[in-house]
Amino acid sequence: MQSEGSERTYPLGKAYDGGMHVVHAADWQAYAAATDDPESAYTEVAPPMFHVRPFISMMLGMAGDDELDIDMLRLVHGEHAVAFHRLLRDGEALHVTGTLASVVAKPSGRIFTFGLRGAVGDDEVLTGTTSYFIRAKNPPPRGPRKPAPELPEPSFTVAQPVSEDQALRYAAASGDDNPIHTDPATAKAAGLPGCILHGLCTMAFAQRDLVARYAPGEPQRLAELAVRFAKPVFPGDTLTLEVWEGDDGAVTFQTRDGKGKPVITGGRARIR
Repeated sequence: MQSEGSERTYPLGKAYDGGMHVVHAADWQAYAAATDDPESAYTEVAPPMFHVRPFISMMLGMAGDDELDIDMLRLVHGEHAVAFHRLLRDGEALHVTGTLASVVAKPSGRIFTFGLRGAVGDDEVLTGTTSYFIRAKNPPPRGPRKPAPELPEPSFTVAQPVSEDQALRYAAASGDDNPIHTDPATAKAAGLPGCILHGLCTMAFAQRDLVARYAPGEPQRLAELAVRFAKPVFPGDTLTLEVWEGDDGAVTFQTRDGKGKPVITGGRARIR
């Protein structure tokens, strides 16, 4: 099937089966520790963002699908959005599946979007999407950017120092072993000055702070979380989460680096 804006054919709707993953409390508690999350409820249930661990092998496999011909050194995780129907418990077997939802070609590169689904038996636990942006080899020069709109004062902010070993700790706890996060030579081959923090770790920081603010002790009340990854994060930096409160449990947010540049934009969450 031909994809929007593309001169080649991609197998839209292609299904991926990530298999069964038995969830262990020790693993999700290691994930919480790697994201500096002290929430006491994680003695009983998994953090919402822990879904990354059972999904990561399939997510990397989808990006590495030979039929899609994705250059991993030019891959940037663009967006991630999840609806949490309930949280995982110790000993549950989660079946993870995915689909190729869309491929959009732009002068600057291609965007591959995959659907995600996790279920325990017939019980749907989470659904979502993840998008990868593959940078063009010879993108056209960028035109002048429009100035960012002025934002109102946030409802609250939270600072998050990124430890020098944060990417290593997160890689071990999440299973995301993409070497741009752990190997300086690979990061430089990808055009980066050094190893970068996983975008999903930055997203997990936001999850932690939103739960702490709006649902302390009740992380199952986080119903939805979505972000766009706008800029790399480097170990040793300090991030600042900025949150704006809405109606009916909805909030929007962004995360800035130590220079004030947004690294997460378009963040949104819904609290039950």
